[in-house]
Amino acid sequence: MAYTLILGVLLAFGTVSAAGILGVGLAAFIQRRSWPYLLVALALAALFVRAMTGVGYMTGGLSLEAHHLLEHGLDIVMAALVIAAVLSAHTLGDRIGGEIR
Repeated sequence: MAYTLILGVLLAFGTVSAAGILGVGLAAFIQRRSWPYLLVALALAALFVRAMTGVGYMTGGLSLEAHHLLEHGLDIVMAALVIAAVLSAHTLGDRIGGEIR
């Protein structure tokens, strides 16, 4: 019982935090409008969706198998998006701002 309560509180805190971080990432993208910022915002969106899979599992909306498949798949997506953001920031470094066209 206590374990479930602690897990629920931590999951709620993590999900709300991920939503806040996503909001900051989206605000940065709206301000900068560049490919690297878009890619980072998408990685943060994947982090939020990853947290939501935990909520889905705890509320019974996702099976354990679907929960793990989504979480590990989103880990790969986040890593790929961050790597792509770094690479695009490096290659766009010569262009001022690297604006999306």
